[in-house]
Amino acid sequence: MPFVKDSRGGIADHRKEVMEIMSRGGGVGTNGSTLRPKAALAKEVGGKSSGAVSWLNDISNLTNLVEQGGSRRGAQMIMLADWHPDIIEFIISKMQNPRVLKWLTENSKDEIVREQANRKLKFTPLSRIEKEMYESVLENKNSPENVADYAREILISGGKLEVQQPEFLNGANISVTLTKEFMQAVKDDGPFDLRFPDLENYTKEQKADYDLKWHEIGDVREWEAMGYPIKVYRTVRARDIWDLICFCATYSAEPGIFFIDNANEMTNARAYGQKVVATNPCGEQPLAPYSVCNLAAINLANFVDKKSGAILFERLQESVRLTVRMQDNVIDDTPYFLEANRHQALGERRVGLGIMGLHDLLIWARKRYGSKESLETINAVFKCIAESAYRASIDLAKEKGSFPFLEDPAKFINTGYMKNMSESIRQDILKYGIRNSHLLTIAPTGSTGTMVGVSTGLEPYFSFSYFRSGRLGKFFEVNAKIVEEWLELNPGYSRQTLPDYFVSAMALTPEEHADTQCAIQRWIDSSISKTVNAPRGFTVRQVQKIYERLYDGGAKGGTVYVDGSRDSQVLTLSNDEESNWAQMDLVRDFGINVKEKQPEEKKTVLRGDRQDRNIGVEVGDICPICLEGVVEEIGGCNTCTNCNAQLKCGL
Repeated sequence: MPFVKDSRGGIADHRKEVMEIMSRGGGVGTNGSTLRPKAALAKEVGGKSSGAVSWLNDISNLTNLVEQGGSRRGAQMIMLADWHPDIIEFIISKMQNPRVLKWLTENSKDEIVREQANRKLKFTPLSRIEKEMYESVLENKNSPENVADYAREILISGGKLEVQQPEFLNGANISVTLTKEFMQAVKDDGPFDLRFPDLENYTKEQKADYDLKWHEIGDVREWEAMGYPIKVYRTVRARDIWDLICFCATYSAEPGIFFIDNANEMTNARAYGQKVVATNPCGEQPLAPYSVCNLAAINLANFVDKKSGAILFERLQESVRLTVRMQDNVIDDTPYFLEANRHQALGERRVGLGIMGLHDLLIWARKRYGSKESLETINAVFKCIAESAYRASIDLAKEKGSFPFLEDPAKFINTGYMKNMSESIRQDILKYGIRNSHLLTIAPTGSTGTMVGVSTGLEPYFSFSYFRSGRLGKFFEVNAKIVEEWLELNPGYSRQTLPDYFVSAMALTPEEHADTQCAIQRWIDSSISKTVNAPRGFTVRQVQKIYERLYDGGAKGGTVYVDGSRDSQVLTLSNDEESNWAQMDLVRDFGINVKEKQPEEKKTVLRGDRQDRNIGVEVGDICPICLEGVVEEIGGCNTCTNCNAQLKCGL
């Protein structure tokens, strides 16, 4: 969607369009950075604004009201810029862990962070009945130790800390758009201005220009460069905001992080006068206003000789060419409810060819995911995909003509992305044009990858075996499809002696995850949906270093997911392993007394109550990726509560 026009009518129009798109099966991305901050003057009604975050929550609520295609809830991504005066409220607004909020109220170096965290909390004192109940638990010598400790803690505090408005913004995934200016201030430990157009002091002419143009610009830096006055609401220490973003991302998996300047420097949309505004709900498609993502994926497991390990590049090239032609045809056969969507889709003819089965390909090629050798293979494979896709689009341009928005091919071949493309392709675009403005993306493929039986998107396998409980209460081991196939073709190995390229997501270092994403991003003209898995005990400071590694490596966004960072995630991959709670981040960062022996009821082998539960991508299913977590609807996307895989995201 375009930036939201900063008026009641503009918000209403935006809301209506979001509702119509979701009702027809589309996921929607909204950037609310053009909405005036809280308490800013609204002269026409003689009042003050309730702020950008309150209006974005209203848009988020549509997810819970609209069923996509009449069958399931919609999905949204909602974003706000790092320079927006309401950014702190936005970051904290979706935090649902009262202990984290309490920690922020007592430890944050920023007074507004402390204030916002405090507003999100409420204290509910114990009733007389509750007090007597907890006292009786303590007096009962047969009470389990962990239950007695909990009762003692509640009695000492005199009540419970709870979260105000727990449903706030829960209809969307949320992300902060981070600028190069902000990231440089973080590196320099410098100040950073939270600012917005100075509406209170605009002349009549300036206000008219604001109403007409601001929602088309959407960037306070660009607006200031155009000569319009800007008001600095606060100057903050950039690292305090960075700490807050990464702190909340670590303990609640949100907000997401989107490096918007990286995205705009590399997008081909710059060649035809457009820019990235927001992403789709999963984040792999940075889109211009009203852009439509048209996605497909090829299974890389089919393009490797399983006996020799050789990559079948010619077969891969041919499949890419056929898929690009198919996707280009889909553009013309798709019904568009909004005329703006139709105009944009037909004008830029954007497609997103992605992959699944990357880890399968690497295993058959005898390369350990994340290793130097695997990165060399990945570079060769994705170079082949990128060049084949662009050559296919050039051939389509010869046959059917270039995308209508292409007016100056010389500008197109000099975008940030195209400068990395081979000179022969760049020269052919000058000569023949190109059919599609964008061609490549990496979507999660949670549903389709699982259906085919390969690793999803570019993710490594979360596990190659898991335990399920049978009807007689006994556990039995189930192997991933690739394990059985490997053992059949390689009888010299056993399940216990698989080679090291059968490496699981949690066995990889976070740096290996991040470096793989950055290596692939070089060849992707859109973006990538990827989770960097980090182990228990991974601190907020370490999470920050991974995000900074992604930024420096040219990534356009990313998600770092720390195992056990949600309250519901005390998990094990075997039927008898004890998890050591002393490793949890809460101990190190909060100083909270957590029992080292994990409570029995929290063990997560597939218990008897799960033995008949479906493995799938719907809410309540067992996650088909890690085969451990339960699928829940989070931000409009069906997401695993264990490995954080986004399985159905409104696409």
